[in-house]
Amino acid sequence: MLGFRPTLERKFIALASAIILVCSFVANIVIVNLYRNQLFQQARVRAHLLTESVAISFTNTLLYQELGLVEERGLLENYIEGMVSDPMTGIVDVTVYGLDGKILATNDYDQYFSQPAPEITRRLRTLPHAEVTARQGDDTFEVYFPLRIKTKRFGLVRVRFSLQPELKVVAGFKRWMFWATIAFALVGVLIAFVVARTLARPIKELAGEMAKVEAPTYVADIPGKRQDEIGDLERSFVEMLQRLKAAAEERERQQKALIQTEKLASVGTLVSGLAHEINNPLAGIRNCLRRIMAKPEDAAQSAKYARLMDDALRRIENIIRDLLSFSRKRETAFQPVDLNEIVSAAVALVKLRFKKHEVRLQLRLAKKLPEILGDAHHLEQVVVNLLLNAVDATPSGGEIEVATRATEQEVIIEVTDTGKGIPKELQHKIFDPFFTTKPVGQGTGLGLAVTKAIVEDHLGKIDFTSGAFGTIFRVSLPRAQDGAAPKTTPSLSAAILAGGRSSRMGRDKALLPVDGKPMIARVLEIVRQQTQNVMVISNQPDSYAFLKVPVYPDAVESCGPLAGIYTALRHSSTQQCLVVACDLPFLSRALLQFMCENAVSYDVFAFESQSGVEPLCAVYAKSCLPVIEAQMEKGDFKVSNFYDQVNTRIVRLEPGRLFFDEKAFFNVNTPEELARARELVQQNKTEVK
Repeated sequence: MLGFRPTLERKFIALASAIILVCSFVANIVIVNLYRNQLFQQARVRAHLLTESVAISFTNTLLYQELGLVEERGLLENYIEGMVSDPMTGIVDVTVYGLDGKILATNDYDQYFSQPAPEITRRLRTLPHAEVTARQGDDTFEVYFPLRIKTKRFGLVRVRFSLQPELKVVAGFKRWMFWATIAFALVGVLIAFVVARTLARPIKELAGEMAKVEAPTYVADIPGKRQDEIGDLERSFVEMLQRLKAAAEERERQQKALIQTEKLASVGTLVSGLAHEINNPLAGIRNCLRRIMAKPEDAAQSAKYARLMDDALRRIENIIRDLLSFSRKRETAFQPVDLNEIVSAAVALVKLRFKKHEVRLQLRLAKKLPEILGDAHHLEQVVVNLLLNAVDATPSGGEIEVATRATEQEVIIEVTDTGKGIPKELQHKIFDPFFTTKPVGQGTGLGLAVTKAIVEDHLGKIDFTSGAFGTIFRVSLPRAQDGAAPKTTPSLSAAILAGGRSSRMGRDKALLPVDGKPMIARVLEIVRQQTQNVMVISNQPDSYAFLKVPVYPDAVESCGPLAGIYTALRHSSTQQCLVVACDLPFLSRALLQFMCENAVSYDVFAFESQSGVEPLCAVYAKSCLPVIEAQMEKGDFKVSNFYDQVNTRIVRLEPGRLFFDEKAFFNVNTPEELARARELVQQNKTEVK
């Protein structure tokens, strides 16, 4: 074995031989398939002509029977028996169907006791001409032909033909082609041997000269002055190094594109479960409309059903917005994030998938989980990928558990399913790109590969434990170091919107006292805890002079709160502006702080309460200005309608979730709501923290 060396000559012979052998056998397969397809096509043409001839006879018989010229009495069966008994026709069976789908005649008597297939009924109505179809798992094919004279239809005939004669011919041709391929391959290998010896001689001489050069003296900046093939080789080597650098940069770009591709694939998986969730509220809306139209004069009933329709539409809007937010492409932005918040957002995206597969979800999220330094959207994709894989692996009625915990150095998330586990022989492949155990069309094979890449980009690690009990995927991410990334509110301005007409209140609600202070003054105190750069947007600047802050009128009249947001962004001295309404006396300081700290990567950052999205307590970026202008020009003044055109982040506030406060978005528009606000203050149930 020591005397054997894989020289270039031997490699060339081996490679050329392999190529010749592969090409020979591929050509063999292609030629055989072409020959077989040609035979089958000829058989189909013959079958078409024969079926057409048979159809004419059957049509005439049915016509004469309808005219009373003949009595059928088994005439069709006699025709059929004659054709089937003739071995030259290749017919296996013939069935004649009437216009009602019933069998008029056949040599396969078992069909008399079966119901007509849906495709038979369809063809009876729509088939304009002959149709040839192959039968799965059977060496036969069928020809359907309408029985008609011009526009008058009498029924349909189905003739099944055997391909056994053609298959015997193909088998003989295969044997002949096999030996011809062997002979061609042997001649090709011999030619490759001769060519290799001829080409290898000058290369061996060059290798002998290169051996005289000591390896350490070889550097990458080869002059490449030679004009022959060796000079081309030297220049190609230098160019190769340059291409490698470019390829590394391209690889980084491709990796980002791969992450987005897998995200969109996950969205496709999630969308498959939306039909039911969207159809239910749509059915409710339709029912409400019927009832309203039935009694349009009943105002109370109409108002009731209008509220129900609004709730249903909001539910649909929430589902679509979550998917749009998840699928939007974003640049990586590392900042301190709460892993529990990421898990909650991911669970909200895949909960429809859990319902569809009837899988239970258990959350065991650690309290006061330390923050990690990472990109919230990419980490959300990690959790979504793991949850989707877990759902696919868990049988109906099973359970998936998501748990978070922390150690001194790491924050850990574990996703546990109760599936069959991953076979040991496949466990070393699951992180390979494009490797999947799912059926064709149900997986890209990129999910875990992208997940692993994202985790490693965050200096973390991912591993798993799998057995008959199920699989546990474990993601470990380093804790944010104290002082490494201080959590401070980014520089931003704030605007309090007080430009409303207060028509339901009957007077300027911003100036009405709550707990001894005008509502707008309460809001200003809370906002100033986030930034001192505060303005008021109002068309009555004199009324708010006592606040000692700049007051600007709406830049565009009669456009509602959207004009207030637009005006605030135009006057904002920073790229982002916190916008709040003046009628929110119980705003939470912690809620505003969370929003301001996490809004830096978005064009819009808002909360969704139990009443829906809260556009008048949100952070907006100046990049929204052209989008808002275009929307106002179209006469659309609903604030949230432009959210899907910009980089928007909606954080849903639910009971038990961080910063949940059911009164934080309690707004005062009527005298009754003002009285309720004062009552809440007196009961000390809304202490601002």
